[in-house]
Amino acid sequence: MNRSILIATLLFFSAVSVHAAELIVGHYDLQRLVSQSDAGKEAREKYLVKAKSYQDEINSRSEKLKNLKEEVEAGAKKLKENEKPSAQLMEKDKAYEAQYREFQRLLGGYRDELKVYDNELTRKVLEELAPVVSEFAAANKYDYLFRLNETFSYATEKRDITDDLVKVFNKAHRK
Repeated sequence: MNRSILIATLLFFSAVSVHAAELIVGHYDLQRLVSQSDAGKEAREKYLVKAKSYQDEINSRSEKLKNLKEEVEAGAKKLKENEKPSAQLMEKDKAYEAQYREFQRLLGGYRDELKVYDNELTRKVLEELAPVVSEFAAANKYDYLFRLNETFSYATEKRDITDDLVKVFNKAHRK
C-alpha cells in the first residue's frame, strides 16, 4: 500500500469516527493463513515433492561432476614437469567443462521452474481463499477486513481473525 492510499484510508476512518462504534473491522495475516490452512499445506507438500525430485537430480549430477573433476585432477598430478597432457586427459577436461556448463544451466532452469510452480500453487490457494474471506466477512457482518502486512505498524490482536479464517477455509477446502 503506498503512502497516499494509507493517508486516504486514515482520513476516511477519521471522517467516519463518529460512527466508529458501528464499524466492525478485522485483519488477518495472509502468510500465516496460507501456511496453516490445509490447502496451503497441500500446496507446500506438492512443492516439496517437486523440489526433492530436482534436488535428487542435482545431487546425482553433482556427484558425477565431482568424480570427473577428481579424475582430471589426478591425471594432471601425474604429469611430469613440462609434459603435455594426453589426448584422453584433454577429452576428460573438455567433458568436465561441458558437463559443468550444462549443470549450471540445469540449476538455473530448476530454480526458475520451482519459482513458477510455487507462484502457481500459491495463486490456486489464493483463488480458493478469496470467496471464503468474502463469505466470512459477510456472515460476520464485517465492514472492513484488512490483510496484515508491512504497511501496518500496529494492529491489535483482538481484531486478528486469522485463526477463524483458517478454520472456515479448511472446512470449505474439504468440500
